[in-house]
Amino acid sequence: MGSEDARSRLETSVLVTGSPALTAPLAEALAAGGYADVEIVPFFCDLSEVDTGTTVVVAAFDHPAYAELTALDALCAGSGVRWLPLRRERGRMIAGPAITPGNGIDFADVIARRRSAAPDPGVADAVLSAPANGTALKPGDARWVLANLAVHLERWLSGGRTAIAGGEIELNLVDLTELRRPILPVPDRVRPAPAVTDAELLVDDRTGIVTGVSEIAPTPGMPARLRVCAVEVADMRRVTNWPNDRQAIGTSWHDFGLARQSAIGEAVERYCGSWLAPEREVRFGSYEQLTRYGVPALDPRRLNLYSAGQYRSPGFPFTPLTPDTDCSWVEGFSHTTKESVWVPAFLISNERQAGEGRFADPLLAGLAAGTSEEHAVTSGLEEVLERDTTMLWWANTPRLARLPIPDEIRSLIADTVVGYEITLIHLDNEFDVPVVAAAVLDRVTRRLSLGFATRPDALEAAKKALAEGFTLQHTCRTLDNETALSALRRDLPRPGELKPYRADRRYLDSYRDDFGDVTDLLCQQQIYLDPRAAKRVAPWVRDLPDGCWDALPSLGERRQKAYQDRVEARGFEVISVDLTTCDVAAAGFHAAHTLVPGLVSNFPAGFPLWGNGRITDAAVALGWRDTPLDEGDLNVFPLPHA
Repeated sequence: MGSEDARSRLETSVLVTGSPALTAPLAEALAAGGYADVEIVPFFCDLSEVDTGTTVVVAAFDHPAYAELTALDALCAGSGVRWLPLRRERGRMIAGPAITPGNGIDFADVIARRRSAAPDPGVADAVLSAPANGTALKPGDARWVLANLAVHLERWLSGGRTAIAGGEIELNLVDLTELRRPILPVPDRVRPAPAVTDAELLVDDRTGIVTGVSEIAPTPGMPARLRVCAVEVADMRRVTNWPNDRQAIGTSWHDFGLARQSAIGEAVERYCGSWLAPEREVRFGSYEQLTRYGVPALDPRRLNLYSAGQYRSPGFPFTPLTPDTDCSWVEGFSHTTKESVWVPAFLISNERQAGEGRFADPLLAGLAAGTSEEHAVTSGLEEVLERDTTMLWWANTPRLARLPIPDEIRSLIADTVVGYEITLIHLDNEFDVPVVAAAVLDRVTRRLSLGFATRPDALEAAKKALAEGFTLQHTCRTLDNETALSALRRDLPRPGELKPYRADRRYLDSYRDDFGDVTDLLCQQQIYLDPRAAKRVAPWVRDLPDGCWDALPSLGERRQKAYQDRVEARGFEVISVDLTTCDVAAAGFHAAHTLVPGLVSNFPAGFPLWGNGRITDAAVALGWRDTPLDEGDLNVFPLPHA
């Protein structure tokens, strides 16, 4: 390796540019490194004649120099010349990233990541445009910085491991320490596939997709064993047309590390699920047109969207999707047929072409992330089954059996018995998979939340559902705080969905009697700040006959095939759409939206998915009712879940 390093340096010419206070000592340091040539050149010099295979530019500035480095990035990109930046920012020197045009990150990524991750975009913009610092570096500090830069440059050019190959190194002049900051490629343009994956590349307070990680402490009466992690997510709206969610939550019993992993995974799925990458092919036309030209497409008649009566309702915002209706389509994969299939894009994305009808909001169920495609699809399929089962139960309101609290769960919530009432319910379903609902009622405030989970084992599903139910109590507390509620109302995509704060908590009086204005899931939880709401749903949520754990279904293993076999045995198809962005792929994650045409996603109470009779017919098949309910008799009282 040593001889290869030496040969690499002997063949490399280094062009040094930037601030005179740094270029001279840097050139002197590099001249002793055995390079073929080291030359100080004017900033923005002509690179058209240099040998791109053996030339590298090092730009060293004693100020932020974002304008200069942006211009140099464009120059080097046009010439195909590798380059390495060094800049001074807020009292620290920042080296990197090492940039090879057309292969990986560039300086535009640096600016986009810093702007999107900043707590305050105004501060970020001020730093980006900051003038040169009038205070010169101390000679000793300059020597340390430039020696550090020289070592990383040598390592990069020789193909060795160095942090500048995938990010920045922040050099602290006070204590002479290094802090590595990842820079992931922003997927706003076509980018090459990453060569190295590392989950921690996602997390950084200045440059990350995940910009903050914190633990939500249990409030009095909540289970101390439940660890809840909240992560903050960079605001991609500042750099491109990407309305991503800004926060995600993860939970685990006992282990904060697992809660952190869960929260980061949740952040990834929401991040990817709100974006169609520029290179994604989108076709526009009708189902009939696509099939006429031999394109395999999902027949819209297989989707359970809205009923004819809903479409006729005054002010109903959605348009019927028929086989001859034009819409956008994206390519998915049928795990059932093992073939490509095109699906309506609105099922997974809010993006629409000009003049395109609004057919429905993206399906809430099925979006998931994982460390492999199989992991993501498995999690998404679990959610699809869970949500279909949940909505069938909630719309038909059968009084299912209450499960006794087993010792393992009782030990997890032993410190909550005074403050909370817990109800566990196994939800019957045609797929014979464990789906458990966990109702959590605050005995003092009467706030009710419901968690749900599908797992191969009913006990594991119950633990997951219970964790979710308690976590939603944190959301209730946020909604019951006037300041926090005002902030949430500002951030919602459709302002005014959440109602203004009420000190009396009588939110049922704020919403319409038919709940047609409950158009976001958070509205549903706001309603349950009203103590009357929990009382209203008690007959099918809390006041239940006793049941037992015997003979509950199980799968044996948490694998895609185990769930898929159950789904296909009932005549349904499993489809997924890969939504993995290049930056998330670099962190070793995959994201997918899994669809099972014919099943029902969860929905806000204002837009129930009554189409095709799935909800009414399944109640008869499950033995809950002798005949299907009329649409007008289905339950529309909101579900205490968001």
